[in-house]
Amino acid sequence: MSRERGRPRVASTDTAVLQAARELLTEVGYERLSYELVAQRAGVTRPTIYRRWPSKALLVYDAAFPADDIAPIGDSGDFRRDVLRLVEAAVRSYSRPETRAALPGLLPLFSPGSELREHARDPLEAAARGQFRAVVSGAVARGETPASTDPDLLFDVLVGAVVFHLVFRGGDRPDLATAIVDLVLQR
Repeated sequence: MSRERGRPRVASTDTAVLQAARELLTEVGYERLSYELVAQRAGVTRPTIYRRWPSKALLVYDAAFPADDIAPIGDSGDFRRDVLRLVEAAVRSYSRPETRAALPGLLPLFSPGSELREHARDPLEAAARGQFRAVVSGAVARGETPASTDPDLLFDVLVGAVVFHLVFRGGDRPDLATAIVDLVLQR
């Protein structure tokens, strides 16, 4: 068994750094955010941040997309309701000011093979996709959606519509989740 060298990590330090990064994203934006500013706001040293997040992109990603942000997607027996829950969660996530401020700086860094792209494909997204596959499978079994429904593509279409509307169009539409679900699930 290997042990990390140095002091053990303190969870409150991670929390303080991520909170400082969220605040600064909304105040100064991605481009002007720096390790120095985050360290000052969080009351830690720059090396403390570097050890946890070796790049600004990884720090910003973790601040803008908290690990506890993905809610479980369960099969309630009503496909439309389950899809609506997924889209509502995406709207909440991408509507946060820190997420909107982070995305213009992060998007160009998602190139194939990049550190950020690999980091973003974390177990939480995999779990959400797995749960959504089960929802689609249940809906297929109940005859609510065709057997040809591709759950991964449907997931991408639903979440992609949210991202495009909120981030690229800058839209604020109170009925966005319902409108997307109604449009996509039309038969």
